Amino acid sequence: MDRSRRGTRFPISAGTRGGVRPGARAVAVLGVAVLAALAACGGQGSAGQAEGRLVLAAPRDLAAGPEDPYFTHRTLRVWEPLVTLDDEMRPAPALATGWERADRGRRWTFTLRGGVRFSDGTPLTAEAVVANIERFRRIAPRPSAFFSLDAGMEAAYGKLAGVRAEAGKVVFTLAEPVADLPARLADFYSMIQAPSAFGPGGDFTGKPVGTGPYTLASWSKGQQVELAANPGYWGGKPAFDRIVVRTIPDANARVAALRAGEVAGLIDKGALLPGQVAAVAADGRFRVTRTPSVLTHYLTFNASRKPFADPRLREAVDLAIDRKAIAGKLLAGTAAPGSPFLSPVFGALSDPGVRSAYDPAGARRLVDAAGRPARPVSILISSSETGQFPYTDIAEVLRADLEDAGLPARVNVAEATRAVMEAGDYDLFLSAYSVPNGDPDYLFRRFLRSDAAWNRDRNLGYRSDVFDRLIDRAAAAGGADERRELYHGVQRLLADDRPMIPLAYQDNPVVTSTAVTGLVQSPAYLVDLAKLAPSR
Repeated sequence: MDRSRRGTRFPISAGTRGGVRPGARAVAVLGVAVLAALAACGGQGSAGQAEGRLVLAAPRDLAAGPEDPYFTHRTLRVWEPLVTLDDEMRPAPALATGWERADRGRRWTFTLRGGVRFSDGTPLTAEAVVANIERFRRIAPRPSAFFSLDAGMEAAYGKLAGVRAEAGKVVFTLAEPVADLPARLADFYSMIQAPSAFGPGGDFTGKPVGTGPYTLASWSKGQQVELAANPGYWGGKPAFDRIVVRTIPDANARVAALRAGEVAGLIDKGALLPGQVAAVAADGRFRVTRTPSVLTHYLTFNASRKPFADPRLREAVDLAIDRKAIAGKLLAGTAAPGSPFLSPVFGALSDPGVRSAYDPAGARRLVDAAGRPARPVSILISSSETGQFPYTDIAEVLRADLEDAGLPARVNVAEATRAVMEAGDYDLFLSAYSVPNGDPDYLFRRFLRSDAAWNRDRNLGYRSDVFDRLIDRAAAAGGADERRELYHGVQRLLADDRPMIPLAYQDNPVVTSTAVTGLVQSPAYLVDLAKLAPSR
């Protein structure tokens, strides 16, 4: 990777199913619209250029402001964690170069990287790390635009008895064993910033002050983020002096900006709609990168009321869905059909023995036995996610599948889905979920544990002492084999109970101009901006 070429110029901004089944026509219309947009702007030149400056776009704001626990998304590389993840979702060194486990997982000691300074020039110390952990504990539960702390910090640290600085190292002491604390801490749950960045209540007092290769130069909500290279970065100065990330929620507008030369790349989850990938990849001016992602499309039931308080009707929905058609047609081959609750990205922890069946006739028999609902069931989707995934089309296909099974349905597109769910005014919720760290315990504990705020407040209605005991045992399991078997048991239980069902495991396509090299994306759909550089 050549980091010496500063003369290269980069753009800146100027200020289904197959056959005749429902949903296929919508996909076709979307594809025509995308191709028309590409063709319309394909011959246009760059809207603006500047030396050492790169402009990208994302579907959402990657800065959330001073009240957010993180202020900026990890992708922006303003802050760094103690622990990160490798390409197989295993803990890897970041600000901590190593760790030791003692007392069967009740004590963990982390060794810090030497010579690291925050962007304000102050040194990274064990005391600074402790201050960050204590801040997280103090402000939780708190919502975030990225990964909320609404499950409390037990989902991140377990039953933390204390954290302290000891001879330049950071020591976590737990009341109960945690099998893999580094995986729990990875990325968002061990964000480290200068303690001076936070006020007494935990809010940021100004801009974030991290140790990353970039600093936050400016931010305009809903418009763009501008980053400046951190000259004191311990890993060396990045290739671009400035990176602008524009917020463009509309998928076709993002691709049009790319083809017009207004942006040099599209990043973050849902950067390209599945139906756009082939057309963009066929254009020699661009380089599309697709990587397996931890992101999974789930269908969540409101089992706190009829009709889905009846497990027979939850099973009927499960059998009525053609996952292969959703993954292959509506998601245009950028996803794999879902079966076990955990994505295959989790490796051996995902249970290959869990298989989802497509059985419309079986679904109809279950509906006949349970009785048809007195009213249409509602399928809730978020308007913000329709700019990242073809959820309108998927929801329409789900509606048709349910009606085929004898379950009349309607689709509700809402901006404030949290309020709708907390009011209990939904029956099914379609959304994509990921993890902020490398531990699947987050998914189980945050969404489905009997006492989880998400489960309770959003009316999932799932209560299982067996599930609770299994995930608690898995969290403390000392051996990898034991933990794998416990998580396989959890997934078999969820396949029977069906509080949430996985529809598809999503790849995440991102793209840059061929004038940019170094595009690398993790399974957690994090793009490393520090590795981007001008092509030779």
